Amino acid sequence: MKFHLVPRPLLYVEAVAEHGSVQAASRALGIAASAIDRHIKALEEVNRAPLFERHPRGMRPTAAGEAVVVLARRWNTDAERLETDLQEIRGQEGGSVRLAAMDSLANGMLEELHDWLLSTHPNIRLTVEIMAPSEAARQLDEGTVEVVMAFNLPRLRHQHVVWSDKLRFGCIVAPGHPLARTSTTSLAQVNGHALVAQSTLLPTRQYLDDRFAWFFDENAPVMASNSIQLLKGALRKGAVAMITSELDALPELSRGDLLFLPLSDKGLAAPTISVVIDARRSLSRAARRVSEFLVARTQQRLVEARAKPISRTDI
Repeated sequence: MKFHLVPRPLLYVEAVAEHGSVQAASRALGIAASAIDRHIKALEEVNRAPLFERHPRGMRPTAAGEAVVVLARRWNTDAERLETDLQEIRGQEGGSVRLAAMDSLANGMLEELHDWLLSTHPNIRLTVEIMAPSEAARQLDEGTVEVVMAFNLPRLRHQHVVWSDKLRFGCIVAPGHPLARTSTTSLAQVNGHALVAQSTLLPTRQYLDDRFAWFFDENAPVMASNSIQLLKGALRKGAVAMITSELDALPELSRGDLLFLPLSDKGLAAPTISVVIDARRSLSRAARRVSEFLVARTQQRLVEARAKPISRTDI
């Protein structure tokens, strides 16, 4: 249905922007490269503006091209919303939901959401885009996603906050780590222990660097990454610690695989986790189910993790 509602030139511009070249877009769409190139050049002639910078190693959207990509994504989302609305009018449960979330949720809330949809609402199709909070807020405002779950979302005029809660900063370690002897800790106590850390490009690390630059100057991480899953794998081996929020390891904390030691340092502002929708657009039944599940299950997992006693076995 989406293919018939969205103009082909918009689909082709979006595909080239995503894949980096006409040839790559051709392979992804199963459409001849000459046809894609012809439609893009026709669109450039009509609008009297180049849509791509053409380089030997690929193509990059210009400002005009980015505007067309946004239009294409919005049109795609509107087509999916229409399909969902028509299914609901016919009394059928199904449709598509576009969710923007963070990498730290990938093997926690998002896995549980997928399992729940598959078992209870198999006709709902979920598209998850992993992105930074600022980008998630922008795409919600542009109408290319319907639900956002992220830290410290920038507040925009048309956002409606479905749910929000404050999280704790702390030190995450394996049960056998020396720091696990106490139920709380401080940066001074963590000082000198081997660390892994989030990449300096990620919001949590940027906040910590701004407030406590001395700590990372004195304790250069043995590994930094923008993959929370990679960092948690290192933590489970027991030799390193990580300073972050409790949500980054919620499934592991709930199971007791990792421990969370709240930081007692003054001056730490609690990060906020929120589930947000666009107040200007009516939410489909499918999107409502997704947002309600995320809120209920996250609240449940936070309660479980915070109630988990610290195990001192073998310490």
